[in-house]
Amino acid sequence: MSVVVRRAHGTEVADARDLTNRSWLSTYPALIGQAETEEIITTRHSADVFREQAARIQDRFLVALQGEKVVGHLYAFQKDGMYVDRLHVDPQMKGLGIGKALLGNLEQQLFPDSRIWLDVLRGNDDAIRFYETVGYTRDGETDACGGLAGISAIIFDKTVG
Repeated sequence: MSVVVRRAHGTEVADARDLTNRSWLSTYPALIGQAETEEIITTRHSADVFREQAARIQDRFLVALQGEKVVGHLYAFQKDGMYVDRLHVDPQMKGLGIGKALLGNLEQQLFPDSRIWLDVLRGNDDAIRFYETVGYTRDGETDACGGLAGISAIIFDKTVG
């Protein structure tokens, strides 16, 4: 599948938010519960939050486009290297190389020897396999996945080379 990856603009920011929320609703209720999932969507995935993040020039707010349709989204910012806060693919299009294309684009934007890292909710086995497949290695654990206290996660990282 051929996709174009670039910085989001215009209505793509809202489309990235919609895709992220659909992805969360298809994955996270089984792992953290429906109420917690909906709370995160309401607070951390609000339209205002996404608009503010997309406006930060120093951050990476990327979309993967198939034609004009947003089929993937990645948001990353500087924090002990480049921290990937979100990577989501349209639930109907997983396994088609979209996530790999988003990460590849991010990696190309960074200097050699830059660190990219992220945390994956324990039990999100598909995501764990994906990151291992694209060259990320386990680098520890946290009890605050994405900064959310009490949610256990595995930390992955990769040095861009």
